[in-house]
Amino acid sequence: MIRTAVLLLLCFCPIAGAQKPEAPKPVDLSLEDQFEAKHAVSDFKGKVVVLVYGDRNGIEASKELGEKLHVAFHPTAKGLTPEKAKLAPVAALPGVAEGKVSPEVVVVPVACAGSVPGPIKTLIRRGLKKDAAETPVWIDFGTAMADKFAMKEGQPNIAVLDANGYLRLKVNGTPDKATYDKILQTTQNLRAEAAGLK
Repeated sequence: MIRTAVLLLLCFCPIAGAQKPEAPKPVDLSLEDQFEAKHAVSDFKGKVVVLVYGDRNGIEASKELGEKLHVAFHPTAKGLTPEKAKLAPVAALPGVAEGKVSPEVVVVPVACAGSVPGPIKTLIRRGLKKDAAETPVWIDFGTAMADKFAMKEGQPNIAVLDANGYLRLKVNGTPDKATYDKILQTTQNLRAEAAGLK
């Protein structure tokens, strides 16, 4: 009898100090690019954001994957210079009424440089200005990306945020075909959600 009473108390009485799990929050991320301009995820409210990031050994593969994803949602960007490619319109979303704009997909490249001294930061910015003169590349001079989304070193990593800035998918490491297709489908579903179709 006493044992039953104790079990009932454990089941129905909150444990002292126990807390409810925190509700998810929009991603809070702001970084500077190679031109020292500040950017934040919150700047893209209403748009689906795909962060493509990698460390020094994964940056080239990240760049290729980012370009591929941009073209997937902006087909007319294929074969254009980076300056013109970023102006390509987003593909129409099935189900969006004629005359209405389909939700945008913004592919953001992020270079994860880690904590480095000032002179090295200058060299990194200079190198990115040379390699990506028309495209802002966010630079993580710390561990923000790894802390928020985890990171596989030497490979591209992906974080897909919905139109309200919530993390909806992350992929650490080079995606195989099935995973790449999942990235595309998730992004398309989030566009539909932003348009009120889901």
